[in-house]
Amino acid sequence: MFLSSKNKSGYACSVIALCVLMLFLAPSTVYAAESETILPSFSTVQPLTGSALCADLLTSSLTDSLNHYLVDNYAAGLISLEQYNTVLYSGMVSENAFFADAVFVGDSLTVGFEEYCRSHPDSIATDSTRFLARVSCSAKAAISSNALTAHANIMPKYNGTVQYIENAVAQMENVHKMFICFGMNDLTGSTPQQFLSDMQTLVLRILSVRPDMKVYVISIPCIVSGAHSGGLSNSSITAANLLLQESCLANGWGFVNLSEYLMGPDGALRPEYSSDHYVHETAKAYAIWNRVLKNYAYMEITK
Repeated sequence: MFLSSKNKSGYACSVIALCVLMLFLAPSTVYAAESETILPSFSTVQPLTGSALCADLLTSSLTDSLNHYLVDNYAAGLISLEQYNTVLYSGMVSENAFFADAVFVGDSLTVGFEEYCRSHPDSIATDSTRFLARVSCSAKAAISSNALTAHANIMPKYNGTVQYIENAVAQMENVHKMFICFGMNDLTGSTPQQFLSDMQTLVLRILSVRPDMKVYVISIPCIVSGAHSGGLSNSSITAANLLLQESCLANGWGFVNLSEYLMGPDGALRPEYSSDHYVHETAKAYAIWNRVLKNYAYMEITK
């Protein structure tokens, strides 16, 4: 998997062991032992830059990136032989181990990413990765008192039943990370400030029943140039993403800067990433999602 040449098998073993070591030592992953603290457990916040970012610079292979990082650190003497031997037989290294205990919560964009993951063997999803998403869902609907009645047709189902999102997540065994992406449907009828309030309420409701859950907020993707619906536009998306980033910093949640890897120089969704000339995305766009999330996992593991 790492090196094909037989005479480099020793190097490959070193690389595998070093990868495993970092998965054990990184304090922000589920593989690290948890310690009691009264402070939030801070996760990586990818800063918004205000401009389009080059997707070509993203990690395409998480294991390869970890190999280079870890071998360099071993060569620099930052990893001891004892640590190396401790993790040699753990077997935890894989392209998507970071996401094996994750649930992705969201709307139609997350539904599309689930479909992409299930049809692409190089995706970050494993058989144990969960998806709790439904077309037209929103944070506002999810926290409403009539979520299971008037909004039942847009609420995600778990085990075949429409449930409050926090109740569904509470039932998920061996899930300790949540990646959440809402906003498209919220901003059509809410201001960025109202959306932030609803999103925070939803996340806190989930944490009230699953305080062990690590929260990672995915930024709202941009939409095609000139598109809008009610209050939804690229300007309102930008404003909402800035508020989400600030909230993540204040609460110790992770923030994944997805939007700026999908946008062009005009700040709108690149045409090749649009499937409907509006908000929905192509498989090419979801390939960027996949690489952004791998890049995020790399930063979490190595920080």
